[in-house]
Amino acid sequence: MARSIARTGLHALRALRALYDVRVRKRPALLFVSWNITFRCNLRCKYCGACDVRRDEWPTEKVLQGLDDLWEMGARWITFGGGEPLMRPDLDTILRHAHKRGFQTYLSTNGWFVPQRIADLQWVDHVNLSLDGTRATNDAVRGHGAFDKTIEAIAACRATGVPVSLQCVLAAHNFNEHEEVVQIAVERGVSVMFQPATQWLDSSLEPNPLAPPVEPYRETIARLIEMKQRGAPIRNSVAGLRHLQRWPDPSPIWCSAGLLTCSVEPDGTMLACHQVDIARFLRDRPNVQRIAEQAHGVCTPSGCTACWCAPMVELALVFSLCREPILNALNRL
Repeated sequence: MARSIARTGLHALRALRALYDVRVRKRPALLFVSWNITFRCNLRCKYCGACDVRRDEWPTEKVLQGLDDLWEMGARWITFGGGEPLMRPDLDTILRHAHKRGFQTYLSTNGWFVPQRIADLQWVDHVNLSLDGTRATNDAVRGHGAFDKTIEAIAACRATGVPVSLQCVLAAHNFNEHEEVVQIAVERGVSVMFQPATQWLDSSLEPNPLAPPVEPYRETIARLIEMKQRGAPIRNSVAGLRHLQRWPDPSPIWCSAGLLTCSVEPDGTMLACHQVDIARFLRDRPNVQRIAEQAHGVCTPSGCTACWCAPMVELALVFSLCREPILNALNRL
């Protein structure tokens, strides 16, 4: 426990230094990394195109080298996602290496394989599970059995002391089930973060068939703000929810991409922001040997007028020194 507290303190100091670098000195400090470790997935959610993206993946040894590169570059927080990251049999080795390196390590998963892989999660600081509504609503989009597997994953994490929370994507099929999702979180002693579905699919940039209807979606966010203010276990800050409520209209917010945050794809390609850079990524996939070789070539996006990724919104508000999101983040530690 003492070691964990000390590590958290060191990371907090690193975050303060990064704040100074990116906001005052106007220099990159890539502190937070999101690594889509695979695009393979056992589910086929109707609002996600990851399954249709090419599946080139770095082998274990290159991933471990990539983690070393990222550490030397100054990264201290890393989230492994996908696809479904637990589809990789070597994920235990990857998570262990990240932990021993000193990263605050997060895992974003649909939960299907969590109970049988729970021993691998001893190296994880936080698990984020997908849940989009009641059993019928969730499974209609994610696949039969997905709801029960998420509930089992919550129980497995809590039984072994692994911190866990939920992520709910608001889309056309579930924007009116937010209260049910919050209630599920309350009953199981976890919190939940909300965000809208993207307007396009990753695999093709085709319009997302389940993008939520705008006005009902905004009414849902308004109710979530009220629930948050009454003490509901919603991980978004009120300021973050108010930003998301403007979706999909242009809503400028400080952009951390390429300055404070970056994304890494399964084949090792580094992007400033997955959502902004995906068109270039689909068009031109370089033969990348090492992440370190790409560090100075990652360009900050230009012309981006909004961000709808809830964790990135929260991070942007914190690094903009907004008081309420900062307090909200501290309460989640």
